[in-house]
Amino acid sequence: MKAIILYRSKHHGNTLKLVEAIASTFDDVDTLDVATLDKNEVPDLSAYHIIGVASGIYYGQFDRDLKRVVQAALKPGDKVFALLTYGGEDKWYVRDIDGLCRVCQADLLTSYGCPGYDTWGPFKLKGGVNKGHPTEEEIQGAVNFYRRLETEYGEILEDDYEKRMKRRAYEEAHPRGGLWTLVKNTAKGVAGKKKG
Repeated sequence: MKAIILYRSKHHGNTLKLVEAIASTFDDVDTLDVATLDKNEVPDLSAYHIIGVASGIYYGQFDRDLKRVVQAALKPGDKVFALLTYGGEDKWYVRDIDGLCRVCQADLLTSYGCPGYDTWGPFKLKGGVNKGHPTEEEIQGAVNFYRRLETEYGEILEDDYEKRMKRRAYEEAHPRGGLWTLVKNTAKGVAGKKKG
């Protein structure tokens, strides 16, 4: 199963620890720090069976630059998983990525999150929270999470990927045209049924 993890880990490198642990354990996992991209640069993710999205949580949200890149890069049918580290309470922070996936007609399959050392905003006043996180156990938890994903869904994702690529190739070879073309084709279809 070929995967890429798009990530942004700009504060204490908490999320980067999860990403690096997965990438060093699995040969078919590439990584891309979205901070290395130009503002309007969009990575081509078409070679990957699954796309990871990894970020620290900043004021309750995934990194803005990461979200911008994800929204521009995802295609209909892409399969996505999320990795996150957070300083506050464990909440459903993945809603950002879930929403982006829905807009792009991609599928968010699952996520893994754990606490991370945080001195952002108000946490700085008290010397930070979650010191020592992510722990080795939490980092290993991310590796185990990905291993389960690959073991249980790898073949399914590879089969789905082949179908998506065939469909995309067909759609590129047979463009549907714009809205006006769709209206004309629908009208012809309706008129043809009435004659019959």
